[in-house]
Amino acid sequence: MKCFALPLVAAAMAGLATAAQPSQPTTVEVFANMATLVAVPQTPSYKLQVYRLDVMALIEQQLSQGLPGVEADALAHLQRMEAQIRRKYQAHIVNAANGMTMAIHYKLDRLPAVVINRQAVIYGVPDVDKALAIYQQQSGGRP
Repeated sequence: MKCFALPLVAAAMAGLATAAQPSQPTTVEVFANMATLVAVPQTPSYKLQVYRLDVMALIEQQLSQGLPGVEADALAHLQRMEAQIRRKYQAHIVNAANGMTMAIHYKLDRLPAVVINRQAVIYGVPDVDKALAIYQQQSGGRP
């Protein structure tokens, strides 16, 4: 995997394919925390996925608010609300779990990170269009 870190280009990461770059990105994955404002295009021509890796801490904080102080009462409250909690948070939990799995697979070591075509990573740029421009520039003008 090619790594691009501003302002330096990092060495290729071991263990991943280094196939020729396609003319256009087909997959863009953004890995960020909840505090990072991620700029994404309105209608991208590629598959775009944004992973919020720290969403579990936010969910835990939200679920803890207003819980009764007695552990047994808090447990009973959560059991009564289980279906509602699942409906509200399931997609966020799945996104975070998938994001963590992919971040480990890509061996990402900092956030934000934009992974392009599962082959290159741009660190420190939470704007997808800017990350793609850096990728094109570092790839000799090819996306």
